[in-house]
Amino acid sequence: MKTDTLPVVAVIVATRNRAEAIEKYALASLERSAFRDFVCVVWDASDDTATREACESGRRPFAVCYRKASRVGSSSQRNDAVRHVLTAYPSVRVAVFIDDDCELSEDALDGVMETFRSGRVSIVNIPTKPVASPSFRAKVRKRVKRCLRMNRHGAAPFLYNYGGEDETPGGDGEWASGGGMAVDISVFRELHIFFPEAFQRFGGYALGEDFAFSFFVFKKLHGRIVNSLRGHFLHYAAGSSRLDIKNMAASKWYNFHLLFDAVYGDLTGLKKTVLTFAFKLFMYAAALKLLIRARSLDIRAAARGIAAARAALRLCRRESGEYPALFDGCEKACKNSMDWERTW
Repeated sequence: MKTDTLPVVAVIVATRNRAEAIEKYALASLERSAFRDFVCVVWDASDDTATREACESGRRPFAVCYRKASRVGSSSQRNDAVRHVLTAYPSVRVAVFIDDDCELSEDALDGVMETFRSGRVSIVNIPTKPVASPSFRAKVRKRVKRCLRMNRHGAAPFLYNYGGEDETPGGDGEWASGGGMAVDISVFRELHIFFPEAFQRFGGYALGEDFAFSFFVFKKLHGRIVNSLRGHFLHYAAGSSRLDIKNMAASKWYNFHLLFDAVYGDLTGLKKTVLTFAFKLFMYAAALKLLIRARSLDIRAAARGIAAARAALRLCRRESGEYPALFDGCEKACKNSMDWERTW
């Protein structure tokens, strides 16, 4: 559907080889959206034409901009889509990112815009809801996590956990999920901060890039992240060829070390020493958690992944300095962040 209305929102979906999922979940949910002043930008790295056919088939009640991706990777595809929006849709004020296997509620986009209008907000986190009722085991696990203060959607101070405790409507957050994240377009246009493409070093699935992007805006640029006042999204986990144990361990080790450098590289003294020690413990715990989640005892694969990540980090630091810049224009943005104020 083509429209003469200038869109205020761009809903960006980076996808690859999941035509059935994007049609069944992402596009279908947008058809039911109460908010209509948006364009859906699909950045597709598929090996066939199925996704394009899904996007261009039939008459949808919203505009769809389909583009074939020239680069493969969740970060690079999102960044290329944003740059296209900045050029092709100057009226857009908010970029909403959803995954192809995620479904927005009817009031999600209305809730996003209401939240931005409520005050100084850089990023709106759209809360997630479970697809099905939790099992008895899941309920017990949630209670245990709550007692251990692990069931929270937060960061303390360099790791993140995906719990529901901190996703109450209107509540402040420290990071946002790529399955349902809305960003003030000026973060890209004026501050020149984009999703970290270095996170794709060990595969096209850029593990943790949503957390890294949003947490950097929160921690270094003093941007405010708020849970949407209304709406939610559902994640149906359509399945994909994500990384094996070796590459997943390498991604975790490499990506989070880069993020740690970007966020805490300017710290010195005892505070830096203590934080670095805690971070190392966290990283080894993350490797152990990976094996537990994969139900595998392949410690050798995890060790090979960590060794590969360490080698890549040494090379990166030799080429870029002790603390490589992870985000485009981050030094300039950090200097100007305190003066950044948007009026809605």
